[in-house]
Amino acid sequence: MVFSMIKLIVVTPLLIAALSPMDAVPSTRFVVLGLLVAFLLLDYLDAAVARHGPLESKAARILDRVTDYPLLIAVAYFAVPLVDERLLVAKVALDFALLGLYVMGRGRTDNRLRAGISYAALIALLFAVQGWGGRVLTSQAIEYLLWANIAYLATTAAFYLGLLQKRFVADALSGANLLCGIFSIIFASRGRFEVSLMFVLLGTAFDGFDGAAARRWGGTSIGVYSDDVADGVNYGIAPGFALYYVLGEGLSGLFVGIFYAVFVIARLVFFTLNKADSDPNYFAGVPSPVGGIVAMASIVLFEHEPGALGLMIGIACAQMVSFSTHYRHLGRAIAKHRKALVGAPLYLVVLLMGLKLGGPRGAAAVILAGNLAYGFLPMVLAFARVFSIRRAARLGLTESGAEELEEGADDGGESSEEDQAGAQPVSKSSLASTAAADASS
Repeated sequence: MVFSMIKLIVVTPLLIAALSPMDAVPSTRFVVLGLLVAFLLLDYLDAAVARHGPLESKAARILDRVTDYPLLIAVAYFAVPLVDERLLVAKVALDFALLGLYVMGRGRTDNRLRAGISYAALIALLFAVQGWGGRVLTSQAIEYLLWANIAYLATTAAFYLGLLQKRFVADALSGANLLCGIFSIIFASRGRFEVSLMFVLLGTAFDGFDGAAARRWGGTSIGVYSDDVADGVNYGIAPGFALYYVLGEGLSGLFVGIFYAVFVIARLVFFTLNKADSDPNYFAGVPSPVGGIVAMASIVLFEHEPGALGLMIGIACAQMVSFSTHYRHLGRAIAKHRKALVGAPLYLVVLLMGLKLGGPRGAAAVILAGNLAYGFLPMVLAFARVFSIRRAARLGLTESGAEELEEGADDGGESSEEDQAGAQPVSKSSLASTAAADASS
């Protein structure tokens, strides 16, 4: 509660003063960003202490939510000349409605997806008010982001009111993913590929949570198909449209765009048909969200370099059909190992640095590098295993000694089946045959 009071009494008034046109507080980028980071940090610390402390109360949770509203109202007021005011009123009203439902004993305040989307909309509005949006956070892009935020808030309110059964939650999130795919197509048709990438990423967040909702509350008979349709639009058709437009709207762009879209949809069909026989903790081949993000980030980064763009699209397609290679399901891995989230702030800092230094292309480069690292990790681990076996053979170790060395390499490199997506284990017979072949040579 102390962190909430500091945020409400000290940080929020200073930040609002820095944003206001009256220049009551210096509104330099350093000051505004510093106050914003302090605001978000205090909010995080308050939530962390509340979760792990014995004195958490409903009043403390309500206070934590209330301290967010002065900044939200102020930023919405300053953004009226830039964004449709009806969307701003709807967002603020829904936020207050959800708080009112919680006060009446309905709902909860620790919905991470809602908090993430709401903060994303708040930061986008703040950046637009300060004129920092550039080509990404245009008025239209922010309005679409507000539409997605409002749709999710309205769905959450309907769920808390009992108007939406639990088994429909996953379908609602799939609908939000589909909506993001449609927005991505719209911006791709206008050559705004960086905004298109932003909506693909937002759709990926909805996609991850609709799977979690289906596992927790169940789903409808059309749940699997609605998820596949949304994924096909967001990760296949939207990048396909973007490829068509970035390659000049000619025959080659049409061919490449259709090929990629059909390729991703076929990948999704294979995944659905093979789901019953597969390990739920692993994907056979790179999942389609990673392929879609690689494609869209490559379009932003290599918009005027068709050779490099073609190489990246080829890599994405090849990795998606590497069905003999197993990739860790990141959502389930994070759910089991929450400590993995510690790296998220570091990745966010790197992403913001890329955006600051290189604009949208710099941010796209960071996103592309992260997804390529995930895609190539099994290959790197497979090479490491082979090299460890060869080294063991050259040292003249016995089969058991080679196995011990291999196990030691696995432990040191953290490439066990539980923690890493990797290559299949090497059998004892292959160890023995490799050692024998080296000895005979």
